[in-house]
Amino acid sequence: MRFAIFALLLAQPAVKTMAMKPVICRPIEEAKGKSGAELAQAIEGVALQLARSNYALSALLPGDPPIACFRSLVDPSKLPIGAR
Repeated sequence: MRFAIFALLLAQPAVKTMAMKPVICRPIEEAKGKSGAELAQAIEGVALQLARSNYALSALLPGDPPIACFRSLVDPSKLPIGAR
């Protein structure tokens, strides 16, 4: 019996997928206490990091530090079942 279970586990493909969250919100520590062009540059730096992972800036919440929210650009129906 144990051999059959072991054989079934080995037969399944090893798929490594990461879950895509529809929205990510994170505080921007680099923007703490800044305003104007410095604030925009700090926000843009974080936005560029997440743009590589198919996220777009959708909202900014005021505060110190400000909180940036990003939405996923990936169509959930095209993701593998384990990544939804």
